[in-house]
Amino acid sequence: MIARLSLTSALALAALLAPAAPAALAAAPAAATPGYLCSSALPDEGRQWIGLDDCEARGGAPAEGPIQGTFTITSRSPRLTVTCTQPTASFVSGIAETPDRVTGYQCRR
Repeated sequence: MIARLSLTSALALAALLAPAAPAALAAAPAAATPGYLCSSALPDEGRQWIGLDDCEARGGAPAEGPIQGTFTITSRSPRLTVTCTQPTASFVSGIAETPDRVTGYQCRR
């Protein structure tokens, strides 16, 4: 037997569930940006930044080799984060050589 709701019952049920929808969406975790946590992060020439010493790859970032897409470099002390991007598909956004260093291109604080 299929249960049928009257229009009034359906509207009442929708009114009860509607306030929960935004809260459920707000509770969903945002996708983590791949990145690196290093002892220090220093600006280099132009918009290039370098993370140095004891670098750890996080959030799916590669430990070695070219880095594609957006990623972050965060220094432990002082705590600072830069975001590096890939300008075009034909260029990489950085190079990982963990644990020694990570180089990011097109970075901003």
